[in-house]
Amino acid sequence: MRRSVNVMSTSERLAELAVEAPDFPAIIEVAAGGSSREITYRRLADDVSGIADLLRSWNREMDGDAVVCHPATVSLETTKIILAALCAGVTVLPYAPQLDTEVLSSVLGNAGLSTRTRYVQVPGSSEIGQESAIAVHLTRWERTAERRRPRYLLTTSGSTGIPKVVPFWNLGEYDPRVIPDIVFRSCGWQTGQRQLVTLPIYHIGTVAALVQGVLDRNQIVLAKLMEPEDLLDTIADHRIDWLMVTPNYMKTLLPAATRDPGRLTSLNGILHTALPCPAPLKQAWIDLLGGERVFEMYGGTEGVGVTVINGSEWMAKPGSVGRGLLTHLRIGDAQGQERGADGIGRIYLRRLGVADRARSATPWLQHTTDGFVSLGDMGWVDQDGYLYVFDRAANQAATASGVTWLGRLSLILRTHPDVLDAECVALTGAEGVEIGALLVLHDSVADLDPSAIRDFCASRINDHEFPQICLRVAEIPRSEIGKPDAVAITRIFDREVLRDTRA
Repeated sequence: MRRSVNVMSTSERLAELAVEAPDFPAIIEVAAGGSSREITYRRLADDVSGIADLLRSWNREMDGDAVVCHPATVSLETTKIILAALCAGVTVLPYAPQLDTEVLSSVLGNAGLSTRTRYVQVPGSSEIGQESAIAVHLTRWERTAERRRPRYLLTTSGSTGIPKVVPFWNLGEYDPRVIPDIVFRSCGWQTGQRQLVTLPIYHIGTVAALVQGVLDRNQIVLAKLMEPEDLLDTIADHRIDWLMVTPNYMKTLLPAATRDPGRLTSLNGILHTALPCPAPLKQAWIDLLGGERVFEMYGGTEGVGVTVINGSEWMAKPGSVGRGLLTHLRIGDAQGQERGADGIGRIYLRRLGVADRARSATPWLQHTTDGFVSLGDMGWVDQDGYLYVFDRAANQAATASGVTWLGRLSLILRTHPDVLDAECVALTGAEGVEIGALLVLHDSVADLDPSAIRDFCASRINDHEFPQICLRVAEIPRSEIGKPDAVAITRIFDREVLRDTRA
């Protein structure tokens, strides 16, 4: 006899949690210096219900076509807005607060949304100890867009231009068979855990982890990106079980974590995503936590497929990002035709159950006739089915001396002991294409010495691949999750007076 499963709407699940654990802290928001505020399940359900009623009334005024656009922060307010929109059945678009009005208008227009927005306010407090309203923009879902409105919209990183908008139709209800989803279950997630959210709440992984965490009766600790000591103290003080990070943040945290690893003993899982992770950094975290507590996920905002690997697997398959999880992998040519076992090719993914919708939802990606989709990365799959990502296809730069892969070169430069961060770009000048590198060096390093860096990298790159132009900078323009801003990086080279830093 098959056991019945009680599937609930988001509002029904919140109401159930409010009855089961009315006074239990559902969400705790912390800030540097130890200040914090918390909200119980009962209060969370009441507040979300009130905001949902407000969203429903606005939606009726707009003939059922309202889209709630919200400049998302790692805060209780953003959490309430997203949950309320899911409860009200109104499409929500959390976006990066740093997007200016002009860029946001382009984002909306390219997605088939009205660029005419109406500014409204939702009662609430925007900062710890500061009472004010929550900023929301209402726009209209145009009938020319996808016929069935999605539950929510998320933007891509937009590191090379205007972010694109990806529609999603899940997370509208609580089904214990799929919440937490199989990806999170594979990465150390446990129902009822203490979960830290520190990455921006407009990124696909963070939004999914936040909503599923609330519905799975986790205690959510919100902590906007902090200084390493503050974040590690938060992990220890709240006995955090699980969190998501990016490799950039892992590198920032590593020195403090190495000095006092005892603050990490509560962790069951640390999942990193969004960017390639240098092998020495990955190894350092495995040494700290053990292979069974370090996880990596490869995928994209577009949600067309995912691979997962834990630290123990990675030790056996160094450099791999794992095997497909409910995802078929293919290494193909530029047209999507499968290649033989002849090395590097374009990576294609096909996630079970989403192939048909993926084409209409992500027209900017390359699709094959049989449902595979490429995120634009190059790599290979070994005989055991493990995927290795070599670089972005767009990172291939042809100079007069040969081909350079910019992402791979940046990763190699970051392994130099004097280098804190590095990014490379292709620069077009009167003499053709040259490779430029921005380098962030340790404060203790007095001068930039390209020849010493070249000698260190010599065993891993060809002579022609080393950057012709190296600039030392205080920081590299990146998004909140650490992705490089290629446009801003190129502008640095355009405006800098290049001193004698040519290799």
